[in-house]
Amino acid sequence: MDKKIILVTGASSGIGEAVADQLAREHHTVVLTGRNRKKIEAAAREMASRGQRVVAIPGDMTVEEDVRAIVAESLKTFGAVNAVVHSAGVFRMNRLEATPTEEWRQVLDTNLTSTYFLIKYLLPHFYKQGAGHVIALSSIAGKIGFPQETAYCASKWGLMGFLAALRLEAAPKGVKVTAILPGATLTPAWNTFGGKLPRESMMAAQTVAEAVSYALSQPAEANVDEIHLMPSRDPFGPAGKA
Repeated sequence: MDKKIILVTGASSGIGEAVADQLAREHHTVVLTGRNRKKIEAAAREMASRGQRVVAIPGDMTVEEDVRAIVAESLKTFGAVNAVVHSAGVFRMNRLEATPTEEWRQVLDTNLTSTYFLIKYLLPHFYKQGAGHVIALSSIAGKIGFPQETAYCASKWGLMGFLAALRLEAAPKGVKVTAILPGATLTPAWNTFGGKLPRESMMAAQTVAEAVSYALSQPAEANVDEIHLMPSRDPFGPAGKA
């Protein structure tokens, strides 16, 4: 695989952290971004100590000015960005009638609107260089509805529509678009839920990171539209979820 300069969002924990580590170990140049400055800077120091080329740029993906600044700083630092892995996201469960308006907005802003901000500022650069790759972490909940997840499902179904349209819009200018749809994956997102969880049946975040690496490794003439990853033993019944 040709080595790339890759921006990874949500890199402070979970799938985003695993993706950043995987790509750095493959000797790509990685820009880590996330809201937790201490975590992404610590991760960047650890990777740099292994001789990997990384930089940490903190910011909130739901704040448009932060996103614009992250993209601008990435381009200023390395002169180019070849791909983005958008892993920033939030998972909430609640009955619709009990969902506060602020929670609804938080889920949609984090999982969907942030994608619009990010790609809006990256696309002109991708178009100028005649190539680029957008990889976004969706979920099986972007294809299947789940009770008590109206906000989450709405955000992920919306993301899938966004990516499908972007794929057609950007392809003539050399830009690839890939959606990663994992089922139940063991990340800190589950720590807010009480009771015993079937953690032993969940996928590791590293498994999802390897799927991202696969999509990035394809030659210029091939695009991986979607990757569906499901636990081999479904933790939640007929359809597990991320």
